[in-house]
Parts: sequence; structure tokens; C-alpha cells
Amino acid sequence: MRVLLLNPPLLTDPYTDDLVVNAPLSACLLTGYAGACLKQAGLDVAVMDADLAGLDVEATREQLLAEDFDLLGVHLKFLWERTAEIMAMLRTVKEEKPRIHLNLYGHYPTFAWEPLLRQFPFVDSVVLGEPELTLTDLARRLAGLDEGFWQDTAGLAVNGEGGPVQNSPRCAIADLDALPFPLRPSPELAARRSMHNYILGSRGCFGRCTFCYLNSFYGPGTVWRGRSPENIVVEIDGVYKATGNPSFYFADANFFGPGERGRQRALELARLLKQRAFPLVFGLECRSSDVDERVFYSLVEAGLRDVFLGVESGAQSALDRFQKGTTVAQNERAITILRRLGLNISLGFINFDPGTTLEEIRENLDFLQRMELLDCPSTTAHLFFHRQVVLRGTPAYNQLLARGQLRPVGFTAHEGEYTIVDPRAEAVARVMGRVCRLVLEITGGEDLYTARGPKVSCCGRVGDEGRSGLGEGLTAGGGNRSIPAHVQRQEIFRRLNLFLQDFLSRLLDAAGRGELNLDTVAGFIAAGYTEIEEIVRNS
Repeated sequence: MRVLLLNPPLLTDPYTDDLVVNAPLSACLLTGYAGACLKQAGLDVAVMDADLAGLDVEATREQLLAEDFDLLGVHLKFLWERTAEIMAMLRTVKEEKPRIHLNLYGHYPTFAWEPLLRQFPFVDSVVLGEPELTLTDLARRLAGLDEGFWQDTAGLAVNGEGGPVQNSPRCAIADLDALPFPLRPSPELAARRSMHNYILGSRGCFGRCTFCYLNSFYGPGTVWRGRSPENIVVEIDGVYKATGNPSFYFADANFFGPGERGRQRALELARLLKQRAFPLVFGLECRSSDVDERVFYSLVEAGLRDVFLGVESGAQSALDRFQKGTTVAQNERAITILRRLGLNISLGFINFDPGTTLEEIRENLDFLQRMELLDCPSTTAHLFFHRQVVLRGTPAYNQLLARGQLRPVGFTAHEGEYTIVDPRAEAVARVMGRVCRLVLEITGGEDLYTARGPKVSCCGRVGDEGRSGLGEGLTAGGGNRSIPAHVQRQEIFRRLNLFLQDFLSRLLDAAGRGELNLDTVAGFIAAGYTEIEEIVRNS
């Protein structure tokens, strides 16, 4: 019995390229953990990470056809309409290898199991929730190592006589320390992609945000579960020994457990990390309510450098609508503390959602400016254009669908399309979406910290050491607008950054006066494009 686990190519287009919503970051280790559990159970298992290896769909298909395996487990991520390309590839593989068992697992299949099984009957089974134990039981039954029919495996959905059926659910894994450490790509492959060493110190979240489906994935009533600090550092030591790479990133949806117990666990982990015999640096993700200065000071001493902070909004009414359980004051305090400790901060932020009002957009703009978070045009554009993506499995999907505010669309109707209740806010969102994407196309990320060098200063601060020009003939962002070599990039980025802020403010004023509405969106987009063209031409 040979098991092959596949991470397919991640296919993007101009719409989805800037959206990191198709799977939580914690999904990046699903295959590694599943493979480790299968291996621990005595099964012959291999992992094909087509995305990491840079394989396209055709190359992935050819490699699958050349491999010998009995069970193919596919970590299927939601790729909007391009998901169809992955399914077409799997159909071909199944046709060429009809005797294999084809299984899908991951966040997307957990919520889309019924349409997937109905529309693609060549799929034999779908794992619901955590895949490790379910895949192991499935493989052992298929191999005849355990009694029982594979169709009855707990935690699976299968095609029954009358259509797709869901088996009895499997409880979430309670003791994460009992799991083997995940299988990882070869150090050489990871090094070519300049990857962090991802590590998962916990699962789940004690929050109940309406836009998130993480807790639904793990199962009803599941709470935050953390590994022990001792278990975590043993894995970190082993990974560093194997790779020589001291850069780690905690893929946890929320690094911290709830309350005082969560803070004490973080302090103990910081104490152990400080004892590492190598120059450890790491990043993490958390809520603003988790930011305690004493705890973060210890984490910084242990090597913390980057924090992704789930702020979501600068308007209290929006935070309440998201059921975030935090306040604007907590957001401000958290940012202040992290900045004082010298940390690099990235934000989770939703500028537009179905209930957004003009006043909330104004509050968001004021909040971002007040906290000095609009430091470069790429960051500003991302923060300004992001609207809530509503996917099946989130509380928001069910709530909005019940109120008649959502239209299921896209591949397997997995996404919910909506129009903001206030048409003026919808008009602002449509204009900013187009204008911000043009700015992102022009900057191409040159103003962010990248492998290409230090961050370009956009607000008069030192950052680019006097360098000028984006490069001869460079087409920023892969688009069709080239920025000539003589352009002072610091100046053009500074002006674009100021333009975005001023433009959003003017849009809000125009919407308030009734000048910007759904009928005049095109004219305001054209005006924004003209201003951007003038900035590029005259800088």
C-alpha cells in the first residue's frame, strides 16, 4: 500500500493574486502532519509539493501518471474558478489509474464536500476537518490492516447509493504533543524558495469572528489547543539542525491561548527560545487583545521580529458586527506597544463589508492615518481596497444568506457575492478597488521589504539610501505600464501614497453629497486613473 500526498500548484489571476483568504496559514502544514501520521502507522508515504517545486498543472499531471501509488490524497485549496483546472487534472489521473483511491482534504473540501462529490463522482472520498487520523484510518482499511469497510471511516464523506453522505464526525485531536512532527520539504528545495520554517504551535482560536471558518473546520465546540513549549522547542531544534535556517514563522491562527494561562505559556516558550544555541528569529499572528507589553518584551528578547495583527477595523461598530471581541482602543494600544518594541507589523484589515457605512470608512481612514500605518502606497492600497470575502463555512455566509444579502457564486458556489447595503459605500468600494489595483500594478511591491532590498521610504524617512529609478524598462507588477529609469522612485511612491489617502477622502465627500453613486462609478474610476497617470508622468 503506497500513499502519495499532493499539494497542487497554486493558481492565481489578477483578482485573487492579492487575496490571502483561500486557506488559513495553518493549512500550510496539513500535508506534512498527515504524512507523518501515515508514516508512523507503518505506511509507505511520499509527498509531492507541486507548488513548492514550481510545477504547473501539466507537469504535475505527468509526474502523477509516472508515479506508482494506491491512495492519492490531495490537499485541495479554493482557487476560485481556477479550481476547475486542478479537478480536470485529477479526472485525467483517475481515468488513467482507475484503481487508485482519490481523496480530497483541507479547509475547502471540508465545507464543499457535497458539491465536490456530486459534481466530480470520480472522487472517492473527502476528509472533513483535521486529516491526520482520518487519512491514516482510511489507508489502513484500504490496505486491509484494520477491520471494517473504508466507506465507514469516521470523518469521511463519500458517495453513497443515493448521493453524497457524511459519516460520523471525528473529534478534534486533543493532545497535539502526541502527534509526530510534520514531514518537511528538502532543505535544498526550501532554500531555493527563501522560505521560513513554518511551525504550528497551536490549533484553533478562542475568538468567534464572523468572517473566519477556522473553528468550523475543527468542529463544533472545539476550543484553542496548544502544544507544550517543550514540545515546540524540540521541533525547532530539529528543524534548524536539518536546514541551518534560523528563521521561523508560527502558522497558528492565534499564537496565544486565552487569558492568563495563555500569557504564561507564551512567557515559558520565550524563556526556552532564549536558550537556543543559534540566532533564532521568528514571527507570529495574534489579536490586539493578546498584546501584553511584558510578554512581548520577552518574545522580542527571544527573537520575535514580525507580527501579523488582526485589527480588522478602526470603527467600533464594524468590530462589533464582526463579533471581534476587541475595541478600537485595544487596537491602538497594541500597535503602539508593538511599534515601541521595534517590531515589523502587518495588519489584517477589512475596509468594506456588507454593512459598511460612509462614516465607518471615514473612521478607518482616520484610524490608519492616526496610527501612521499608511507608510507606502502598496500597504495603503491593500488596506484601502480589501473588502470582506465571504466563503462557505463562515458564520457570515450563513447569516447573510439567511437575510437574503448573499448570492452563492463561483466554483461549487463556495463564495458569497454581495452588494453593500448602503449604495454610497458600495460605490466607494468599487472605485477604490479599481484604483488601488492600478497602484499595486505600478508599484509591484518595490516599496515593501523584499528580497530586492530595503523598504523605500514614502513619508520622508530614510529607507532607500538615495537610490533612484526602478530599473531600465521595468514593468511594475507584471502590468503594461513601464516606469522609466529616470523616475525618482521615492518621489513617485510618496506622491502615490498621498494621492490614495486624499482620493479616498474626496470620494467620501462626493458620496456624501450624492455625486458618487452606482451610476457614476465609471467616471470616478477614470478620474482616478488620470491622476495616477499624471503622477507617473510628472514625477
